[in-house]
Amino acid sequence: MLRLAGCCFLLLLLVSGLDFSYSESQCELVFEYFPYCLEFLTGNYYKPSRRCCGHIYKLNRLANRGLGARLICWCIEYMVRGTEPRIMADLISELPAKCQTHLSFPISEWMDCNSYRFTHSKLFLDCSCSWIVHSLQLFTDQIVLGLLQDRIRG
Repeated sequence: MLRLAGCCFLLLLLVSGLDFSYSESQCELVFEYFPYCLEFLTGNYYKPSRRCCGHIYKLNRLANRGLGARLICWCIEYMVRGTEPRIMADLISELPAKCQTHLSFPISEWMDCNSYRFTHSKLFLDCSCSWIVHSLQLFTDQIVLGLLQDRIRG
């Protein structure tokens, strides 16, 4: 029984590791688009460039129809955490107005992206990776269900 619980734990670690690497590979567009806004967000420029605003528009679309807001938040945190100069919170709040848009994703260096309302489209899933993750999650669910049934019976 203990061995089975250990196997379940290892499977959960494996599944979460696959999700992490999958997410990191999906940051490419964020890594391409977001740096154009860093000069403004760190205070080097008094207004965001046209390219920054255009990329914010693209990131908004990805947040709503592609990658999802939580993943974009995670990618931005991953990119800027610990870098100098730091992003200024007041400039983050000015960005939507200066670009004449809104933000469909949070921008922060230290935020719990998991707490952000999240809608994720399956549009960008890599089929082989998503299939593996889904299969492992189903397998793990079946093992846990079996353990619960054994515990109820015994």
